[in-house]
Amino acid sequence: MMRRRLAHLVSDRRGLAVVEFAMIAPVFLLLTLGGLEVCHTMYVRSLLVGQLQKAARDLSLEGAAAQTQQDAITAAVRSAVRSVVPAATVTVVPKSYHDYSNVASPAEEYNDADHDGVCNHGEAFVDMNRNGHWDADGGTNDRGGAKDVVLLIATVSYDRMPLGRMFAASPRMTLIAKTMIRNQPNDTQADPPTALCS
Repeated sequence: MMRRRLAHLVSDRRGLAVVEFAMIAPVFLLLTLGGLEVCHTMYVRSLLVGQLQKAARDLSLEGAAAQTQQDAITAAVRSAVRSVVPAATVTVVPKSYHDYSNVASPAEEYNDADHDGVCNHGEAFVDMNRNGHWDADGGTNDRGGAKDVVLLIATVSYDRMPLGRMFAASPRMTLIAKTMIRNQPNDTQADPPTALCS
């Protein structure tokens, strides 16, 4: 009698679909929501890069020298990102350099006469940012002048989707995008002065 009941239970297929669904549903839901998080992040990043490149082109024009115009250009980047992620924190920082090689190697050049690896003891240096002392980063935090190279750095930070918050190390997503462009040659580029290290 007991054997017959066990054989009947083993051969009974009723409810099998519910059990299978209960096993597969969490995995499927996890993959779907994870995919949504990844796609959303890729879309926000793509939008940010596109807007940042447009902002760089706009900032390189002669008419963008006025601070109000620069503020409007960076506000457009913020507005575009916030149209997708309304609560996002968006910062756009322009840095200008004399040329592309200074972006790659931002330290101001100096003549290391005593070979100690430090700009000191009256050694001559090229004062790229014209502040009177040697800097490890010779850029300035503005648009710069004619023919200067502008490096735009945008940082976007926003709360992850609920599933992302459960599995990620941080509950916030932070995206950083950079682009650079040379300003219009609407004037001659001033050569940076030389100075002496103290």
